[in-house]
Amino acid sequence: MKLKEKIKNFTSNVKFLKKYNYDVDKIIGIKGEEAYILYADKKLLRIYRDSLKSTPLLNTYIPIENAIFYNFEIDKNILEKIELDKFIETKVYEETGIDETEKYVIKYKIVDLLKDEKRVMVETVIVSQTFIENHFEQILNKVGYIDYISFPAFSYKSLYEEKILTLANDMFVVILDDKIFITFYSEGKIVKIVTISGGLDKIYEKISKLNIANFDIVVFQKLLKQKGVDQSKYNSKEFVVYNELIKEFNIFAGIIEDQIKKLIDIYNIDNIDRLFITTKYGNVEGLNTYFSKYINIDTFDFEFYENYNLDRLPIDPLLFLGMLETHYAYKYNDFTYNFSLFLREPTFFYRPSGQFVLSVSVATVIFAAAPLYLYIDGLVYNHKNNMLNLQINKLNKEISVLIVQKNGLDNKKKSIETVIKKLSYDIKEDKKLIKEVYKF
Repeated sequence: MKLKEKIKNFTSNVKFLKKYNYDVDKIIGIKGEEAYILYADKKLLRIYRDSLKSTPLLNTYIPIENAIFYNFEIDKNILEKIELDKFIETKVYEETGIDETEKYVIKYKIVDLLKDEKRVMVETVIVSQTFIENHFEQILNKVGYIDYISFPAFSYKSLYEEKILTLANDMFVVILDDKIFITFYSEGKIVKIVTISGGLDKIYEKISKLNIANFDIVVFQKLLKQKGVDQSKYNSKEFVVYNELIKEFNIFAGIIEDQIKKLIDIYNIDNIDRLFITTKYGNVEGLNTYFSKYINIDTFDFEFYENYNLDRLPIDPLLFLGMLETHYAYKYNDFTYNFSLFLREPTFFYRPSGQFVLSVSVATVIFAAAPLYLYIDGLVYNHKNNMLNLQINKLNKEISVLIVQKNGLDNKKKSIETVIKKLSYDIKEDKKLIKEVYKF
């Protein structure tokens, strides 16, 4: 492992050295007064009641109704010659009719799937900066930041990253009050965003004309969720309501088929494998089964979180998608489609005030380094001197012992020499005596 990587791993594991204090595996999703937490590593959803200002990442999403959509084709060879961000911004302001005095957050995707291989499609999502600042004011007043503001068209990608969906050609449809919002994906990548006029308001108006007693928007929502287009749930007196619903949803089916045909005509896509459909009020009872037969495409509702939602919490599926997207955005450091203008502050030593304190501390250490060095050097010298003195004293004692031993040996040497001298004399006298005896 390289030194740089080791330092990075070390600092990421030391709390006060981290640039941001958050946990990418815990994501709080907020919509209005509702708050949920997703434990991404455990694949678990729960209601969240603790402080919002904590280590879990904070997410919410931009309602589809508050975004503007615009797409255009461009030659591939031009992409390398222009500053793309500025080019797209200029084109959006010039051709969409948006207020030029207003600031907008513009996110875009380059789609290279056109049958004309020399050109690409640019899909843009445009949101007023004023809307972002005002719409999430309640959250900001409580917390002061939002880590990630998602938009549904981009959030669908997380379904493939999380392997909730396998790669295929998919169509996601959300029926709103006055429009139908369609997003196409191919092999896990966004292809096209479409909005079509028409929606739930027209259905509500048609059924209201039937003069049903106590019929209002709340009853209408319950009707869609509990009975929908499931014929078996209507009695004979209610069949007139069922017929009106079928007429309107058949119109929606025709719109969907028409958009699929247009997609196949322009893009290198042969067919749509799956259709996922829901409404502003949630899933419509029986609609997936009805559309599967009517348009002959496997159709599903938006229950993407089924395996996560053990408590059967009534969470908005678009909020769940935003929470998933937040997890992967922070896991892989990819914030391309984050609409948040209010990111959390970094930890103390990464803020200007913390950096100032750190700079002062470093300067103090630098200026104090020379005298500190001399002081420490003196301590080291004294220590060495004391150690040398101890060694000298020890050696002096050893020398004294050796001198005593030497004197003892010298005395022994003298005694031996005296004995040798006496013995030599005696031997000499004995030799003399022997010679004299021999002569005699």
